[in-house]
Amino acid sequence: MRQLARQIIAGLFSLNKKFSNKVHHLTGFYPINSQLYHLAFLHSSLASESNMSNERLEYLGDAVLSLVVADYLFLKFPFRDEGYLTDLRSKMVSRNNLNNIAYKMGIEEMLQYNKSDSFLSRKSISGNALEALIGAVYLDHGYNGAKQFIMRKLVAQHMDIEDLETSEFNYKSKILEWGQKNDVKIDFVVLEEKRTMRHSLYKIALMVDGNESGIGQDTSKKNAEKKAAKEGFAKLGIKEKG
Repeated sequence: MRQLARQIIAGLFSLNKKFSNKVHHLTGFYPINSQLYHLAFLHSSLASESNMSNERLEYLGDAVLSLVVADYLFLKFPFRDEGYLTDLRSKMVSRNNLNNIAYKMGIEEMLQYNKSDSFLSRKSISGNALEALIGAVYLDHGYNGAKQFIMRKLVAQHMDIEDLETSEFNYKSKILEWGQKNDVKIDFVVLEEKRTMRHSLYKIALMVDGNESGIGQDTSKKNAEKKAAKEGFAKLGIKEKG
């Protein structure tokens, strides 16, 4: 019995060491609290309760990433206006960009999710897990640790500013900028949210001075807002340039 116990303990130690090494490879840090990182890679499709998945860490990581990138751009471009900084930040932290970065980093290999669920996009949930990983690093190593992870592992290795400047037009940030310049109130209102343990589906309206001007629907709230903004551009006749 003692021999079996030793073997089990040795096996668990080996698994924990392997996991810690993978986290270090991804982030540059060894875990202090390993549970945070296990949670960061746990998708809601396998979670017994909604608060036992990576969604809360994703929310936190999204906020930390946005702050770090905003600070970086503010210092890097001292003579650029608010519109340029907002647009470039939006592109850097966009769902599509994070999905691509997560794929290149190999986040999918760490993910725990329901592989039999054909509705799930592995690339999309990898991007969500990347934000959750940022949240885990923030809680485990503080703001400076999270900033170091973001700048060294994400910005320096995977974000080409020149490429991002000329990438896809950001309808949401531009319509917010247009509203500010023209003293028009812009809101994105959730009309409908269908949620199960596995999926969420959002239907969002772009409201311009209280009038519905575009509708977007997607499994991601951010993407639904972008779709609503794009439809609003066409209805309002706003030009993409100028």
